[in-house]
Amino acid sequence: MDNPLNMQTPNIAVIKIADYDLSGLPEAYQNPNAEGFEECLKKHISEEYSADGQFTKVSIEQDTLIIAEDLEAKAKSDEGLDVLQRGIYPTGKAIFESLYAQYPTNPIVLYNLGMVYSDEGNLAKAIALLTDLTRIKPDYVHGWVALAVAYMRNNEIDAANQAAQTAVKLAPSDPYSLRTAGYIASKLSEDSASALLENAVRTSPKDPIALLALAENLLATHDDEAIKTRVAALLRQVIDIAPGSKHAERAEEISREFAHEKFRQASGLNQDAVNYCLSALEKFKGLSPQEIKGIALETATLGQSGLDVNNPDKTYQLRSIPGNYTGLNVVCIMYAALQQVAPGQDVGFDIKGEYEAALKLFNQKS
Repeated sequence: MDNPLNMQTPNIAVIKIADYDLSGLPEAYQNPNAEGFEECLKKHISEEYSADGQFTKVSIEQDTLIIAEDLEAKAKSDEGLDVLQRGIYPTGKAIFESLYAQYPTNPIVLYNLGMVYSDEGNLAKAIALLTDLTRIKPDYVHGWVALAVAYMRNNEIDAANQAAQTAVKLAPSDPYSLRTAGYIASKLSEDSASALLENAVRTSPKDPIALLALAENLLATHDDEAIKTRVAALLRQVIDIAPGSKHAERAEEISREFAHEKFRQASGLNQDAVNYCLSALEKFKGLSPQEIKGIALETATLGQSGLDVNNPDKTYQLRSIPGNYTGLNVVCIMYAALQQVAPGQDVGFDIKGEYEAALKLFNQKS
């Protein structure tokens, strides 16, 4: 007969054992008179509810099942989710570890504790919990995604790819599944990577992780100017959407490499850069080291948001030395200022030759 429990968390449900379908129990415990029957039945029902993400207490009184919602555990779970969302990982971890001791098959517990272990680098535990999760609830899409990430962090790329592909099959339009599968496929140099990442960006156009992954994939698989133009636009989006993040820092790094590559396409010194460095040195005459340090700081801060050094029509404003400057001019001012206050510091854009030529001209004039 059908299981009379409707799998909606009850405040309290009461049912006679005689009316409950015992066929789901191990054969040895399907007889109510069997030793250990009651404990087995309570465990079985608790795990059924738990696998559905619910917290219940099961007791038996006078041949009657009493199934009650575990309000305390539910409150602890809600608290754990809240503190994890606020980035308080030690507290969230402790909460879900205590819940795991009571509810080792609850997907909410397995997912969140597995994610915490994965983020802190405890990958063996993370993989074990997330594997349990996907076994207990095989349609839990983000469980497969989390498992793929844990495998990837553990350098098990093939297992990561399999888990991510399972997530995509379950939810072909889920952006997290798509971006994870696309990123892993790109690491394996699979042709499917670009399409997966394009779909990830299409479904979540403001996701900096997907945007950056697509940019890096296109850069690795194409070399024509049209693609480079698109990659530059994708990188700009990452920087604008998530300023100051590690993803934006990576996008800025690639953008600088782009700019430097284009800057160096012509052989010899770039005369514009020489002139800009010379002009900067002349502006610094009579300024104190503290004033020059302020110029270095302002230009470096401006540079963190990305400078278009190859477009003479785009200009930037500076407060420390008022005026409008091209991106290349700002880089030259920054380089010259840093050579005054922190000689040898890497600015991420090599114009050493141009600066030395400008310095030679400056010394000749002085």
